Formats: sequence, C-alpha cells, structure tokens
Amino acid sequence: MTHPFRGDRSVIQSATIIRERTLAALGGPPTTVVIHQIAEEVHACCPQVSRFKCMRLAQGWTVDEAIERFHAMCDAGNIKRRGLTERSWREWEAGARPDRDYTDLLCRLFETGPVQLGFARDYTPAEARATYLGADPIASAANEASEHAERAETSELGAGALERLRTQVVWLGRRYVVETPLPLFVEMRQLQEQTRQVLDRRVYPAQAAELYFLIGCLCGLMANASMDMGRRLPADTLARAAWTYGRIAGHPPLMGWARGMQSSVALWDGRYEDASGYASDGLTYISGGSGGARLQMLRARANAILGRTAEAKSALVMADDARGAGSDDDELHDVVAGEFAFRPAKHVYYAAVTHLYLGDAPLAIEKAHTSLRLYESDSRANRSYGCEAMARAHLAVAYLREDDSRGAEEAVAPLLSLPPERRIDSLTATLAATRELLPGRLQDQIEGFCSTGLPQKAIAEGAA
Repeated sequence: MTHPFRGDRSVIQSATIIRERTLAALGGPPTTVVIHQIAEEVHACCPQVSRFKCMRLAQGWTVDEAIERFHAMCDAGNIKRRGLTERSWREWEAGARPDRDYTDLLCRLFETGPVQLGFARDYTPAEARATYLGADPIASAANEASEHAERAETSELGAGALERLRTQVVWLGRRYVVETPLPLFVEMRQLQEQTRQVLDRRVYPAQAAELYFLIGCLCGLMANASMDMGRRLPADTLARAAWTYGRIAGHPPLMGWARGMQSSVALWDGRYEDASGYASDGLTYISGGSGGARLQMLRARANAILGRTAEAKSALVMADDARGAGSDDDELHDVVAGEFAFRPAKHVYYAAVTHLYLGDAPLAIEKAHTSLRLYESDSRANRSYGCEAMARAHLAVAYLREDDSRGAEEAVAPLLSLPPERRIDSLTATLAATRELLPGRLQDQIEGFCSTGLPQKAIAEGAA
C-alpha cells in the first residue's frame, strides 16, 4: 500500500528537526512528557497529519520499528500477539480507527490516551482542563489574562486584541534575525490562523485593513523561512500571498517587499529575468528609503548575472540614492523592521555580491569586509546571522576569483562552527559551489557542513 504522505517530505523534515532540536536542548533521553510535547509541535506544524502518525514521528520510529516495538511490548507483558500488519498501521495513520482492543494496546505503547492519538474526542470545557505538564506557567498565565481581557471588551475586536496580534507579529519578525527558521515557522503559522479567525468577527474597515496587513507580514516571514529551508516553490507562493494581502490592506510597502521576496526566490531558482521583473514591479509601490534600496539592489544583482553591466551599475547608484533620500511613513521596513528591515550592513553585502557578478572581485572583497565590520559593530538584535554568514561565503568566492586560497580559507573558517539548524539553504548552496576550489584540507569539511545543513539533513534522513 502506498503511504499517503510518502511524497510530502516537508512532514518528515519538520518532524525530524523538531525532534532533534528538542532532544539537543534536553541533553538526555526523552521522557514520555517530552515525546508528547514533540508530537504536539509536529501536529501544530503539520495539521494535515494525523495525531497517531505525529506520535510515531515524535518517537523517531519508522512504521516497521513501531510494529516491532508493539510486538515486543505484547511479549514483555505476556499479552497475546496480534496479527498487526504494516497495511493496518498505515490505514490508522491515514485516518481509520482501530477497534477497541487495538486502541487499548496502542495507548499502552505510546503511554497515552485515545484522545491524544486522535482516536477519540475530548469534550471537557477548555477552562476545566488541567494545565499541560510541559507548559510554561508564566507564559500560560500571561496568555490567560490577555485572553480574558479581550473577552471583556465591549466590541467584538477591541484595541487590546489587535494590539496583541500586532505585537506578536513584530516580535516574530525581530526574532527571525537571530533565531532558527523552523521553530519560528511553526509559531508564524499558528499566529496566522489566529489572525484569520479574528477576521471572521465583526470588525471595522480600519481593523480589517490592519489584520490583512498582519497576515501579509506573516506570509512574508513564512516565505523567508521557506527559502532558508530550501523550499522555493512554497516561498514564492507565500510571497505572492503577502503581495495579495498587501493589496487588500492598501499597503504599498508590503506589496513592494513581497515582490522583492519573489525576486530573491527567482534569483536562487536561476530565473534571472523574472528576478529583475519582480524587483522592477516592486519599485512601482515603494521607490525610496531602505525598501526602495533593497529592490534596486535585487535589480542590480539580476542584471549583473544577465550581463547587463550598465543597468546593474545604474541600479547600484539608485540604491544608494534611495537610501539617502529616505521615505515617509514606511511602517514595514522602519517600524515593524526585524527581518523586514534593510540595514546598511545588508545593503553593502548585496553590493558585494553584485560586484562579484560584475567581475570586480577586489571591490567585492572590499564591500564584503565593510559589511562584516558593520555587522560586528551592530547590536545583537540587528545582527542577522544568515546574512552575515552569506557575506562571508561570498567573500570566500571573491578571494578564490583572485586565486587567494588563504583569504578564502580565513573567510570560511568561522562558518564551519555554525550548528546545523543555522545552515540555511542559500549558505550551503554557495559553499558547495566553492568546495572544489578550496584547499584540500577544507574540501571534506565543506562537504560535511553542506550534508548536515538544515534542509538537506532532514530530507536525507526522511528518504532513508
């Protein structure tokens, strides 16, 4: 029987990374409570997957391993063996329910109840349920107080509820600069669903516009996370959704930013004409300030790759002009900021990449070093580990263009200590392309680094 989610590697990828991240933080073998926490997080990330399957993935078992453990449990407890088959197990994971006898045994295996396995429903009122053992009591108390205050407001959507959603979106955007993408993606998806549900209430037009803007921001952040995890098609889809929400909200900076995200996806996908076109279209919505500078930089890079030297150099100048001119009331880039900001360090890093494609390796080296100095002097909250790492990777490429293997080695060395969950897709792709040109002692290290990158590691294990 064909497994219904065999082709959906994102499920395996998400479950693997969630499990490994949790176990790494735990520093020892997981307890039953921890396994249940992992299963809940996997289900929150992949709600289309049955809770029964999430519990197996939380344990890190294949179907065959789960069946072996089932039989071993029966043998250890002097319970008569059942004729459990792979087909039956997969049918239960696809939504079928086992009979009462099997349900009891499966609950024993996973040390839980039928509700947690998705085989029954819990009709206990939410306010009467016991606090989940693994919950953060401080965060829970804060959420309960906030939710009660929102219910107490006279209107269906009061200022407190809207302010809370906005604060959460802003906080996610700023955390993205310094935290790893997958756990944040899970939070973004949950908050996006909450915000959509709020739209179903009776809201004023101005409130609706704000909600659409916030949903668009979340789509944009999820697009960025998808790119970092090597999922370009979902990234493009989410960026397009962000543009649509921006249009509904009447928010040009969001529309321009979303087009820039699509341009970035197209660049890494090898669709350079599309990349230039998306960036140019984005400039029709926002042409000044850091948002306009970002779009001009994306245009410059695409044109440089396409061999349009004059257009690329012109876009570089216009990027500097846009930043120097500033912009009025750019809520997204200057107020929400975080991942939406285009700070000077990133501006100069983008310039380094463009000069690299223009064939001016010495200037690319100069710009990359300037970018790294700007990152090092900035506050931690603004120091994007992904962009800083990419500046180093492109610095290595520029040194190799100058036949300076020692310079390339010094640029790459700090990257090798990055943990797997921070090895974003664009970084591993850039380093993989330079591996053969690096000194022999570094080639194996780079190969190992890339093979355990965030997306590649999970996909490889899922395929196995």
